[in-house]
Amino acid sequence: MTLEAKLYDGVSSQEHCVEIHFSDDKRVVIDEFNLNEPIESVKISSRLGNTPRVIEFSSGIRVKCEDNDTIDKILNRLEYKKGVVHKLESSWKFAISSLAAIVFFTIFMLTFGADYSADLLASKLPQNTLDSASKKALSQLDKGYLHKSNLSNERKVEIIKLFNKLTNGDKHYKLHFRSSPKMGPNAFMLPSGDTILLDELVFLDKDPNLYGTLGVLAHEKGHYIYKHGLKSLIKGTIATTLVSYLSGDVTFLATTIPTILITSKYSRENEREADIYAKSELKRLKISSKPLANIFKELNIYVKKRGSKSESSLISWVSSHPTTKSRIDYFNKD
Repeated sequence: MTLEAKLYDGVSSQEHCVEIHFSDDKRVVIDEFNLNEPIESVKISSRLGNTPRVIEFSSGIRVKCEDNDTIDKILNRLEYKKGVVHKLESSWKFAISSLAAIVFFTIFMLTFGADYSADLLASKLPQNTLDSASKKALSQLDKGYLHKSNLSNERKVEIIKLFNKLTNGDKHYKLHFRSSPKMGPNAFMLPSGDTILLDELVFLDKDPNLYGTLGVLAHEKGHYIYKHGLKSLIKGTIATTLVSYLSGDVTFLATTIPTILITSKYSRENEREADIYAKSELKRLKISSKPLANIFKELNIYVKKRGSKSESSLISWVSSHPTTKSRIDYFNKD
């Protein structure tokens, strides 16, 4: 049986109109190009709807044919073994089962499995995507909420030295100095490892060695290591994240990160994990955690003084990091 097809020789982009013949002795023949091979050595793509079938010869020459129905009849007559995809697509039971599985999976991801979904997606998002999204997010924060730091160069050098000790000099972490009267005392790490430290937090640190500031940075590093912020972001926009991940487009992260950072609150479990991590890091550096307890006290005083007089309705760092007495007591015990 003969079919009309289009041949691509792999040498040029030119398209050749040819006739492809399937002989009774199970050979595939194209006389114009002296092709004559047994059907077993020829790759025939599985049928996917009305998509043209591709027939590839051992030489690399490919032929495209749109007459799927006729090809199916020929392959059936020649008892050609169908591909797995074709078999599955032809099964209505498989189609219904697949649809049910997709519906169940989607409902699970959006409801009962929200935490699991956030953990899964957070571990699957590529780092280069997070780096790009964080870069754009920082740009948005600079435009809307952050200002140039007023810290002296000497102060910045001191903090950078402490930060490098905390991160073991890992270039993946980058420290950015900013100020923001609107946000108040604040520090946070973006999913890329970029760390924003606000002047307002440093000014609260009464420790001459700035170990309170270091403790806060260690706490934020804990949130970063456990991906608390990223998981919170994903959980808050899980439907969008799921669709974006499946489609390969996660650019929405860049516009969502600033809002999540400012308005979200970590769970008690997240805070506890970050606290433990911070204390362990300070212990590793042979630094007391008491300055961190003191800066928490200062934060509480700051909140009580500002109260409703805050320059903005933005939730402050303290609101998302509740400083309970038990936490202060925890850091006061070395």
